[in-house]
Amino acid sequence: MNIKAQVAGAFFIGATFMAAPTVAQTFTVDTAAISAACSASAAACQAVVAAQVARLRAAGLTPAAINAQLGVIAGTATTAAASLPPAQRVQLAATIRSVASASTNPAQVQALQTLASDLEAGSDVDLAAVASSLSGS
Repeated sequence: MNIKAQVAGAFFIGATFMAAPTVAQTFTVDTAAISAACSASAAACQAVVAAQVARLRAAGLTPAAINAQLGVIAGTATTAAASLPPAQRVQLAATIRSVASASTNPAQVQALQTLASDLEAGSDVDLAAVASSLSGS
């Protein structure tokens, strides 16, 4: 093998491994895990939501894509938590606040903070309606 072929081969191999990805990364929220945990207890919900938010942050998505997925996470958690007793729903506020803190969308942050405050106050919140609006955030 001649030197030109070796140099060209080394260059090709290096360029292949160092090339930037051309396809955007995707992220799929594990809505089944969130639904199961959030319909069981506020503590289980908080653990699963925290894990999903951590996965989301590590996925390398754009802020807009992250915010959209945060809406899915919050909406799924809120829908599932509708079956929890009132005391558990109050505890859900911490989970909703953690999702809000991960968002860069001011309107989404405000909606989530309002929901968390309402839950903490023990307000009668129509969680199904709220979940529907959050999933579209």
